[in-house]
Amino acid sequence: MVHGTVTSASRAGRAPWDVVVGDRFIAALAAPADDRALSALAEAACDPRVGIERLVQAVPAPPAEPDRGFAIVWWSDGDDATVTAVVRGAAIVDLESPGGSRRFDARGIRPWHLAEFRDVTGVRLAGADAPLERLSTAGERVRHARASLRASEVEWSPVATTNAASERSDAAGPGQADEDTVLRGPVPRAGQGAADVAPAEAARRPSPMVRIGRGDPRAVGAPILIGRRPHAPRTPFAPAGIPELVAVRSPTGVISGTHLELRVEGSKLVATDLRSTNGTVLRTPGGERRLRSGESVVVAEGSLLDLGDDTIVEVLPAREDDTSPSRDDRPSP
Repeated sequence: MVHGTVTSASRAGRAPWDVVVGDRFIAALAAPADDRALSALAEAACDPRVGIERLVQAVPAPPAEPDRGFAIVWWSDGDDATVTAVVRGAAIVDLESPGGSRRFDARGIRPWHLAEFRDVTGVRLAGADAPLERLSTAGERVRHARASLRASEVEWSPVATTNAASERSDAAGPGQADEDTVLRGPVPRAGQGAADVAPAEAARRPSPMVRIGRGDPRAVGAPILIGRRPHAPRTPFAPAGIPELVAVRSPTGVISGTHLELRVEGSKLVATDLRSTNGTVLRTPGGERRLRSGESVVVAEGSLLDLGDDTIVEVLPAREDDTSPSRDDRPSP
């Protein structure tokens, strides 16, 4: 992302945001933003070592009145840079990838909502009043390097914005349901799942542990695909490894054939709803919410993922002495 182009636009009728563009991040705070927060972010703009923790700490706690919030995107070094997005209040981050576009928002989660993404080809920070559409579609846009500004939206893209619209695909459409899955409720908007992480890197970290249904605890090494009759996509999973397929019972047919993916990104466990028909419910100590179709989210120890029909995926404490079970010794769900 460091080598892309940052532009901004001010659109009539949309909420304004105070934006700071740094070498490793873009931050948008509801305008008028706290001067101390803007100064702290401006000081971090040229720091190559700045981390997401420092950026979030620069934003003050929400006031008593309704909180319009903030959005921050931060990227790591390297060609396979991971994008971390943090949002609060009415701020949103639209992300584009080879599979389409998706929107990441807070949906009332406090103190903020954080997730990691890979294979990102475009990012837009704006308010919830911005429509989910292909990036750089219309309007006058102003290019920026490192800067502080006020705008209704700010966007990063890997190419000049004059060519961006013709080189990107349209936003992804609704997810496709399995033919024999019992539909309950509307199918949410589709999104983009997380990508791979090298197994050598994962081996240096404690293995995330999960319990699927009534099965035994298991380490997550290669990606795990869970569903009534899961199957791997045609695209290769290397270098993350060949996925493990875990079939679970669904007497009423509410669990999709390939419903949920679990995979490790860096030190974090990422769960992705694979555009299931009925969705996945995430339960944490902070509350409960339903993942959107195709949504990826970092899940921490103690989280529960409800697929339906009493099939619960429990995230357990990581263990340094565990490795991912082989294809021959996988415990039954």
